[in-house]
Amino acid sequence: MGHGNSNKLYITHAEHAGEFGQHSASSGYKAKLQPFNHPVCARNGDGTGFVFDLVNIIPWLKQHNNENPITKEPLAPSDLITLHYSRKTSGEIHDPISFKPFSEHSHIVAIATTGNVFLAESIKGGKDLLEDAKFKKEDVITLQNPHGLPPSSIINPGATAIVKKDEKSKPATVKAISEVKGKAAVPWNISPYSSGAPGASLTSTSVDPQTQSSQLLWDEEELMFEEMSNPPKGKGKEKDVGKRRAYVRVVTSLGGSLNLELYCDKAPKTCYNFLMLARAGKYDDCLFHRLVPGFMVQTGDPTGTGSGGESHWGTPFRDEYDMRGAAKHDSRGIVAMANKGAGTNTSQFYVTFRATPNLDNKHTVFGKLVGGDDVLDALEKLPRKDGTERPAKPVRITEIIIHQDPFETHKTRLARKLARRAEAQDDSEKQPDKTQGDDINWFGVKVSTGDSAFGGGAVGVGVGKYLGIKRPLNQVTPGVQANDVGDDTKKKRKIGFGNFDSW
Repeated sequence: MGHGNSNKLYITHAEHAGEFGQHSASSGYKAKLQPFNHPVCARNGDGTGFVFDLVNIIPWLKQHNNENPITKEPLAPSDLITLHYSRKTSGEIHDPISFKPFSEHSHIVAIATTGNVFLAESIKGGKDLLEDAKFKKEDVITLQNPHGLPPSSIINPGATAIVKKDEKSKPATVKAISEVKGKAAVPWNISPYSSGAPGASLTSTSVDPQTQSSQLLWDEEELMFEEMSNPPKGKGKEKDVGKRRAYVRVVTSLGGSLNLELYCDKAPKTCYNFLMLARAGKYDDCLFHRLVPGFMVQTGDPTGTGSGGESHWGTPFRDEYDMRGAAKHDSRGIVAMANKGAGTNTSQFYVTFRATPNLDNKHTVFGKLVGGDDVLDALEKLPRKDGTERPAKPVRITEIIIHQDPFETHKTRLARKLARRAEAQDDSEKQPDKTQGDDINWFGVKVSTGDSAFGGGAVGVGVGKYLGIKRPLNQVTPGVQANDVGDDTKKKRKIGFGNFDSW
């Protein structure tokens, strides 16, 4: 269970603290408790501060023109704040109020006005108990906060005033934010998996609480590489390999060019790295720094030493010789990546003079020579310096011309697709325009009014001329005599005492 030579069934404090690897959950802002004699503090704009020894920081500032060695911001010697630590007789640093010793898990703060150093729990009340002096919230400097809590100091008082001024308009701001959240578009590269932030915040004390689930986003470049390596399905589409390959011309100082075909379908990330470096001009004026006749010629190092060069991402990237259908070193003119081991590809590449199967599963093949055999022959015949593999005559890459790039085609196609999707989404959200006749029901009556759509007034001449007509009580129905109406009235049964007006 234990690390090292320990056979204990539990992890000891030393192992947990980092003797055999860091296991602590406290990964926030930490200060290294190194020995010092004259501690001073350099204050940062976010309320934190860095502790230096006066005898070390002053020579640094003089040598580097008053520049903070950590933040690279201007720092004058007058800006340094002298700190006063409390020590026990044994020399251990502790809090002067609670007498708790400082450790790597302590939340340590300093007061800018007095320079006294406390634990954060000892400065509640806004008063320095050692000097019996009051201090403001912006005078608190966070020297160490291992749990990643937000700094308790606010340097800019104007920001506080602006916040207080805008508190009255808080409801309107909340409403605007809710509207923006409601209209936020769903990313096209969203995945069905969660990012795990709510679970991490629930089980870890160093992660800020997360109450809403968030989905993980696929890397856009990795999706492009996957689509490039998987041919489309359909009749005849598998044979259309030329659209998924790049064609470039490497112009050399010998007066000729090497025409290369890049296997974007077999090594998509390697080809994308080569094309992006070529577009950025990283290969221009690169020297062919290594030549082994009968084996290969190597280039791609901007420094010309054979030990330089960076990838498009600035870091080494993975090999692709283990992908399905990966190309092999099976002929002359194979283009492959040079590396220092597994997963160390940067910018250097080589062109073979013969088949080299011993390099398979060690170097990623991403292209081959399709034109310029005479230039390759001239490179192989170049003389070398005695005892080295460097050509005696310097030969350089003048420029690289890209004739076809399937990645740019993919990006253009994707941009058009996303534009059409956004346009369709906007059209679905728009209210349909009201055309003439939309406010008329199938009875011929206008909605929300009692008027007929085919004529003025309540009585119309269309389908609904008999609907919604209010007849007065004294109106006589056609075909019925007035006497008949009177007789019907007399025949009605009288209810109650009647009318006593004749009395």
